[in-house]
Amino acid sequence: MRSTRSAGAGALALAFAWALAPQVGAAAEISAPAETKPGSAEPWVERMLEALRLGDTLAARIRAHTVDHTFSKRDVVIEILRDARAPTMHTLVEVRDAHETEGMRPVVFRIDSLPDGSVVSWIWDIRWQQFIRMSGLEGTENFDGTHFHLEDLGFTGLRERRSGSARELAEAGMVEITSGAYHHYGRVETRLDRGTGLPQRTHIYDGTGARIWEIEFDGVESIGGRAIATRMRAKNPVTRERSTLEWAQVAVGVRIPDEAFDLERLDAVIRRGGDPIDLPERPEGPPATPSAARGAAGAGR
Repeated sequence: MRSTRSAGAGALALAFAWALAPQVGAAAEISAPAETKPGSAEPWVERMLEALRLGDTLAARIRAHTVDHTFSKRDVVIEILRDARAPTMHTLVEVRDAHETEGMRPVVFRIDSLPDGSVVSWIWDIRWQQFIRMSGLEGTENFDGTHFHLEDLGFTGLRERRSGSARELAEAGMVEITSGAYHHYGRVETRLDRGTGLPQRTHIYDGTGARIWEIEFDGVESIGGRAIATRMRAKNPVTRERSTLEWAQVAVGVRIPDEAFDLERLDAVIRRGGDPIDLPERPEGPPATPSAARGAAGAGR
C-alpha cells in the first residue's frame, strides 16, 4: 500500500485473478438443507454466513466511503486476507486513507472469528508499538469506522438471529429471516436469495419499532464460481449517516501462507515500514474471461 516496502513483504505477494465476471449463472447455488425445522432461521443463517465469507480463502481490496452525522466524509482503501479453513477464521485487515500522504501509517488489525461465533480483534497500537488484544466485541460493533456492523459482513456467528424465524416470500426465490430483540435492537429482518444464500437487504429496528438502519447488497457477480455482492450500502434514515463498500479487486480460493496472519511476523514488518498485506496491482490489459477467472482463482488450492 505504501511506497516504502520491506524485502520480506514481497514474499507474501499472491497471484490473483483480478476480474469480475458479469454473469451470475455460473455461481454455485445454495439450497435449503434437508431435515430442518419448518420456519427455523438456523439453516438460513448458516447459509448466509457461508455466502458472506466467500469460501475458504479470500484476498480483496475494498473502497469505503462514509458520511457521519455531522456530514463529514471519509474515504478509505481496505485490503483483506482471510482464511476460513480452520475452526477459527482469521481476517487480516489493513486500512489507509484514500488520500494518503507520505509517511502516514495504515491501521492494521486481525479479527479472529471463534467457533462459538464470538470475535476477538488484535490491533497494532501506534502508541505502544505492538499488537493489543481487544476482547468482548459484539457483532453490533462497527467495522473500522464505517456504519457496517461486524455481523453484517459475516465476522460473527449471528447467534441471536439463529433463534429467529424464516419464511418464504411470495417473491420467487426469496426468504426472510426475522430475529427477536437483542442488544439495542428491537428486531432485525434480512431478506436473502434462496439460490445463492446472499442477503439482499437487512432492516434493523429499535425497541420502538423505528427503522434505524437499512443495508443493501447488490452488484452481484460471479467470481471463482461464487456469487458475490460487490456493493454494499448502509444508511440510517433518521440521522442520514451512511457508508458504502465496493469490492475493487477480489479473489477466492487462493493460497495464503499461514505466516500471513502471524502477529510476531506482522509486528516486525510494520516496525521496519513494510506492508502487512502486499497485494499485487491489477494487471493491465483486458479482463479475463469468466472461465479463466474461475480457473485462476482455484489454482492456488
